[in-house]
Amino acid sequence: MNNDQIISQVTAFKKESRSEFEKTVAALIALAYKYSKFGANFLWTSDPVLEREANRILRGLSDELSAKAKARALAIISASGWDFGEDAWEDANERVDVPILTRFDQQASFLRDLLEIWIAIAFAEKMTQAYLKICVIRYLSNPYASPLWRGLPAGLLKHGPGYQRDIINQLALIGQDAIIASSRLAEWMDARARGANYYIRRRGSFYPCGECQELANKPIPIDVPWDFTHARCMCYPEYHYENLQI
Repeated sequence: MNNDQIISQVTAFKKESRSEFEKTVAALIALAYKYSKFGANFLWTSDPVLEREANRILRGLSDELSAKAKARALAIISASGWDFGEDAWEDANERVDVPILTRFDQQASFLRDLLEIWIAIAFAEKMTQAYLKICVIRYLSNPYASPLWRGLPAGLLKHGPGYQRDIINQLALIGQDAIIASSRLAEWMDARARGANYYIRRRGSFYPCGECQELANKPIPIDVPWDFTHARCMCYPEYHYENLQI
């Protein structure tokens, strides 16, 4: 497996994630406009049917993106002739603090909270659905840059660890990390099954990274699984089948 295969699949996933995001935003806005009677006091919890349907749409976003990321990872693994696709995907999920589906759900929740504010503003300003969608996509990462948000209290949005300002980018990042990690784990599983004794981590990028540089160009016993050190890491393993000389 080479980095070109990975880059091709993660690039395709980024496009898919944006498309799914925009469809979800459009669906949520269309749903909300059926409840425009709440006006500037709009909340997703204003009506139990509204809340239930909104949560269904948001779960659909998480499920769809998780399925697409898995499909992209399995495509890399299958094209490389390895038999460890499902195992590698599950292993990659187990090696992170928060599973991929849960991470998608977290971002979907942030989107729900952000849209709630946008929709209340839209009802107060008598905006059309189409114009609201344009505003949300354009100013998603920095809502306060929108003329519609000027003068609103700064505390409307949550800040701090775990809150991503650019939800579109974060959705793409979650899936891309899962694709890369599971592909590399499948490669490691295959090499170990074929009798590799150790591997050397090589830098796949000229980007200065002290964490990767510290691990690079050193022999690592094959029983030590591939370590996905950080988001969008492009390091790659060089497997060796001769005995490791210490």
